[in-house]
Amino acid sequence: MALALAAAAGARARPQSSPSPSPQTTFPTGVEIVKVDVVVTDKAGRPVDGLTRDDFTVEEDGQPQAIESFEAIRVPPASIAPVVERPRVSTNHEPTSGPGRTFVVVFDDLNLTSLQTPQAKAAVAEFLEKGVREGDRVLLAATGGGAWWSARMEAGRVELVALVKRLEGRRRVDTEPDRMTDWEALRIHVFRDREVAARVQRRFKEYGVTPASDVERYEYRFSFEDPYLLQRASQVYLQTLERNRLMLGLLERALVALASTPGRKAAILVSEGFVHDPTLGEFKEVVDASRRSNVAVYFVDARGLTGMPLAATAEFGPKLLPQDLSSMSLDDPLASEGSEVLAADTGGFTVKNTNDLAEGVQRIARESEAYYLLGYRPTNTARDGRFRKIAVKVRSKGVRIRARRGYYALAEGEAEAETERRAADRPDFQPALDSPFSVGDVPLSMTALVFGEQEMGKAAVLVATEVDIRDFAFEEREGQLVDELQVLLVVAHRETGEFHRYDQAVEMTIRPEALKALKRSGYVIARPFPLAPGGYQAKIVVRDKRSRRMGTVMHNFEVPELAEFRTSTPLLTDSVQTAEGERPRPVLRLGRRYSPESTLYCEYEVYQAAGEDGTGMPRVAAGYEIRSKDGTVLTRVEPTRMRPSSVGRLSRLIVAPLWRMPPGEYDLVLRLRDEIAGRELEVREPFEVAAAGS
Repeated sequence: MALALAAAAGARARPQSSPSPSPQTTFPTGVEIVKVDVVVTDKAGRPVDGLTRDDFTVEEDGQPQAIESFEAIRVPPASIAPVVERPRVSTNHEPTSGPGRTFVVVFDDLNLTSLQTPQAKAAVAEFLEKGVREGDRVLLAATGGGAWWSARMEAGRVELVALVKRLEGRRRVDTEPDRMTDWEALRIHVFRDREVAARVQRRFKEYGVTPASDVERYEYRFSFEDPYLLQRASQVYLQTLERNRLMLGLLERALVALASTPGRKAAILVSEGFVHDPTLGEFKEVVDASRRSNVAVYFVDARGLTGMPLAATAEFGPKLLPQDLSSMSLDDPLASEGSEVLAADTGGFTVKNTNDLAEGVQRIARESEAYYLLGYRPTNTARDGRFRKIAVKVRSKGVRIRARRGYYALAEGEAEAETERRAADRPDFQPALDSPFSVGDVPLSMTALVFGEQEMGKAAVLVATEVDIRDFAFEEREGQLVDELQVLLVVAHRETGEFHRYDQAVEMTIRPEALKALKRSGYVIARPFPLAPGGYQAKIVVRDKRSRRMGTVMHNFEVPELAEFRTSTPLLTDSVQTAEGERPRPVLRLGRRYSPESTLYCEYEVYQAAGEDGTGMPRVAAGYEIRSKDGTVLTRVEPTRMRPSSVGRLSRLIVAPLWRMPPGEYDLVLRLRDEIAGRELEVREPFEVAAAGS
């Protein structure tokens, strides 16, 4: 890579342990205000506007509560936004245009089989096509870990739809004679349910799984003496437990990431559902995270319209006894009871028993267009960790109300434990990394430079972030200025879900005169990655340890196919480094706003040009133009042949004075021609010329 990186003199890096993947939420001292999203609709499902605080009453465990805060919120109608070109440099210090909503779509591939995956994917795609509008933010996550991708609508729709298409259900349809449902395993292993155990044992006997036992065909006499039955129940239950813990852990992680996000927030769980296991602590944690982040969870049952369970069909074995068939049909809804309880407890609803899942997700989107936000301070201040029931009523007649059914109170010691954690200065980077929004307390800019092939099938990619350190709390030590910059960077591949994670603490030891220059230009963090062709999303979290100020920014970029005639990502800058006997080398600067007195430098390399017979050397001619946004050409340099190195490498440095160029937006257009293969290439890079003195 022909680059000179602007790293601070004397900076040293040391590894830092990864933050916890399941951060705890923050508990303020005293009694918290409980906030409740309330959706009021008419009989046709349309949102009801115009209600006031006096129209609502709130009860907790049957006791009236005083409403301390009230907001009536209506999301403005969608506007048609122009197609925005993907930025070459992403920042966290530019205002977001227009209000919007936030949706988390959890594709529960751990609890989806291949039979229901197409219907689940179609429902999510329908939601992305018709349920969101300009300004909305969508986070798409897969419980199996294959996706965690956030985008702003409308610009990010294409990427999200492409990601959905590659997701597949991971749960295997069990057709073995000793099959056992999750609910049966729960009832036998945890609750020692004699009736369910006897039914399963009769089925095993009918299918020849176990030898004859003391259970007669038409009787419910049973004793827990069949080791195979108990072992099988334990095996199925533990598999179920692992899947559901992973699923609930990811859902909690997504909800916690939205804690500081304003506006309407909703999580949509697309799944075949999970059983309600009251011993599962993660269930309580998700409900608690939903309450603290004020996010309603909706469950979309991907099974659609259900009839008799698959296990009752002929392909699974001989016909079962009538009473067992009847019990099985009654048990089938219990397979998704946990999902439905979760939706009801958090203020959402369930879309089930329909093959038109698209209409269900559209209903979720419509419900988010208008709602009321109520806040009250509970009269019951006991910290007992118990579930508190919430009941919201409206005086208007002929309306339907949806609100969360309750929350878990703090347990004794939880607030103190959180205070200790914060005092110990253990930053929770994970929620900031997971959030679909940027944090702007530390201004950041990010880009990615794609170069040639580094290893088989992978390009060398430099992900660079420019950090504004003007407000950092440097400490003077022995004539040097010292601080620590904590960094967490993740780069995820859209097509495969693979990701690279880089965790570092940068000890900055800088001379006072060097700090002045860095405060003007920014402190650059650059990390190389070998990346295969495809789409990528990079997100970085940085934190000044001394001031505790944090910043995050996200950048999407593409790595092209490596076999095509192409250039590296052009490096644009207004600064160079010079050394005696060498040509000027560009200094990496991420900003693309230059003064009219400056000189624009652009360096790039050329790859996959054809070689001459005999020598193998390429013949490529390259020139450039500087155009205004209306297409007017201000500068044109006709193509000249590039001189290859001894090994056939092609690179060029452009030097283009911007003297007296009017302020405005411009394009640097590179024009290349492979004279041997007859291929042509045009590369456009935008930049801006500022007004004089600005």
